[in-house]
Amino acid sequence: MSFMIGQSVIHPAHGAGTIVAFQEKELVKGFQRYYVIEFIRNRLKVHLPEPRLEQIGVRPVMPAGLIFSVFETLESFPVDLPDEFRLRRSHVHKQIHSGYPNQVASAVRDLTWRDSAKYLTEADREALEEARAMLITETALALEQSWEQIEQRVDDSIERGIRARRVAEERARQAEEARAQEEFEPVRDWPLPAPVPVDWAQNPAVESI
Repeated sequence: MSFMIGQSVIHPAHGAGTIVAFQEKELVKGFQRYYVIEFIRNRLKVHLPEPRLEQIGVRPVMPAGLIFSVFETLESFPVDLPDEFRLRRSHVHKQIHSGYPNQVASAVRDLTWRDSAKYLTEADREALEEARAMLITETALALEQSWEQIEQRVDDSIERGIRARRVAEERARQAEEARAQEEFEPVRDWPLPAPVPVDWAQNPAVESI
């Protein structure tokens, strides 16, 4: 895969960057071309040999047609992340550095949900900030919109998903309470003793029988 100077690319570990230069370096086996990439988030510059680009997973910015799927992911029900810290960290790390926008979106959605439902550790917050930066930057590049515009859209989409899950959970809780009430409510239509006729109560002859 070849890129041009000035082209925006996505690195699975560093996020969005720009090809700023090419360099030819002399090696034992001859000359090899290197891409110089400057990353937007941290202004880091890296030199990558051309054969390594595909191995690492450096790719062009996602096409605009994939944006709908990303926002669909953000709006879907958030998933509970593992409570065990190491499992959670490993799971989120794989999502963020997978190179796939939908995976990054899932990490942003689920970490945001955990922040609202439970809590985030310092490491969780750092992961959330990293994932948000990667997702918002790439989406802004794909749609040619500002960071602020995309950030608002991302937050609104996640909020809709969280609200929908809370509504669904509340309905499920109410239905469960209704079922429990039906199970333990006393039966009110058992046969009751027949009432004594009024004329029997008033007739002394009946009492003498």
